[in-house]
Amino acid sequence: MLQILLKFNKTVLKVFQSDKAEISIGRNSKNDLEINNLAVSNFHARIEREEDRYFIEDLDSTNGTYINDEKITRCELQDADTASIGKHSLTFLLRGGSGGSRGLSEFEMEQTMLLDTGRQRELMKKAEPFFPDSPARLKVEEGQASQDEYQLTARLSEIGKGDGCQVRLEGLFAPKNVAYISRDPLGYTLIPGDDAGKLRLNGAAIDKGTALKNDDVIVAGKVKFRFLQG
Repeated sequence: MLQILLKFNKTVLKVFQSDKAEISIGRNSKNDLEINNLAVSNFHARIEREEDRYFIEDLDSTNGTYINDEKITRCELQDADTASIGKHSLTFLLRGGSGGSRGLSEFEMEQTMLLDTGRQRELMKKAEPFFPDSPARLKVEEGQASQDEYQLTARLSEIGKGDGCQVRLEGLFAPKNVAYISRDPLGYTLIPGDDAGKLRLNGAAIDKGTALKNDDVIVAGKVKFRFLQG
């Protein structure tokens, strides 16, 4: 399953998930992943799955497609790669397959000695652990869930009743996909899902990714969680 974090000016707008063999990206509503912005071509790019590998191809777009700041025509995606399309960015999370670790091999690390300082910094940044801090957790305070507490160790944890949800809500009318919590070196972000109307953060509705802080209260359907960090 491929997961994509769609961001605008570094703010997460949505999470897109698909196991399709081909995913189209562009401004036109016929695309699998629609990005409604004039800097994005109607049919801007596509992603193709070949067994357990993913490839992204630019479709002769006006402004081009960039992977990790390098303009591409077609290239293989690696885990945590970021595509830039206009002012939007897409971060790709690959589950299993060849897109595993972003770490560098010993040979690559040795080669940094032969590179200019800027390139060294770029490679060293890629070698840093993706999660430098201890994981936060969600504690259930009210309502029904499959556990009393959840460790947020994954880069992306889904909240809902769906089979693939890491934070599993229970009850006949529990929403299937309320939200996601993403984890990166800067912290945790709460991202609205398909059933975002049943999501509240500290009593307020949210319509985009919002940074979480210790002791925040998240209500998903009828379940109340407390976000605890440290």
